[in-house]
Amino acid sequence: MSWAANRFLEVDSERIHLIERGTHGPRLLLLHGYASNAQTWRPVMERLDGRFQMVAVDMPGFGWSTRYPTGPLTGDAYAERLVGILDALGWMRAHVVGQSWGGGLAQRLAAAHPDRVDRLVLVATVDPSRSLWLGTAGLRLGIRFPFLARIAVARGQRSAARAAGVRPRELVRAYVDPLRLRGTGAFLDRFIAEHATSSHLDLARIASPTLVIGPLEDRVVLPEVTRSVAARIPGSRYVPLAGAGHSVAAEMPGLVADLIAEFLASDGPSRWGSPVDKDESASKSRG
Repeated sequence: MSWAANRFLEVDSERIHLIERGTHGPRLLLLHGYASNAQTWRPVMERLDGRFQMVAVDMPGFGWSTRYPTGPLTGDAYAERLVGILDALGWMRAHVVGQSWGGGLAQRLAAAHPDRVDRLVLVATVDPSRSLWLGTAGLRLGIRFPFLARIAVARGQRSAARAAGVRPRELVRAYVDPLRLRGTGAFLDRFIAEHATSSHLDLARIASPTLVIGPLEDRVVLPEVTRSVAARIPGSRYVPLAGAGHSVAAEMPGLVADLIAEFLASDGPSRWGSPVDKDESASKSRG
């Protein structure tokens, strides 16, 4: 199936862009991190092609989705949008994978609507039980000086481009061009103000079987944060990744795809060894 680069949904008067891949198999919803968009999942989706029906979403305000959301911008409000997206897709339930900020949204969705989430995979996830600091400096650079932003992204995404098998220029366009959409700056002002009022989630409310992938070289969400999230989600499995940074899904897509597929296909926890206190790290060679 080819990439549906211009697929949009209208959900509660908000125009939402998504990328689809796969026409059969279990349903898989993928959520990006802050300051990112659905393209971050493209390399992983390519490696999972043929096994899942996959949808990666640009959350309102990011990527190619609307810059004028009609609803609130708190974490809980974004989780409710995910319910609307599932309804619009005709999906009663799905596995949900979230990276960083998207991991926090995935946790909120699983806690508030356990009937909509089968299994949960959290990659370098934030902790929605505490307040988040979300900066805008890099995004505002992209808005005001897109030429400089393209250079910075091209340099920073070289390894991700190699892993994805694409030219750095393609990733540059994917990350920088959406920042030039009208209303991005005003949206960021509103987002930072409203998102700061998000409620703190009790992680013990999450009942979905959960895999937490924790990059040990993460300097954005520190490893102790990711490990703490895993420790407080009942029955979750924690896989630390040696040598991996925050953008592990882009830089090691083969490894992340393998971990996702194995977890979603497993019949029970026995395949996954010990729970959160497991000391072994997954090897980079698997990617």
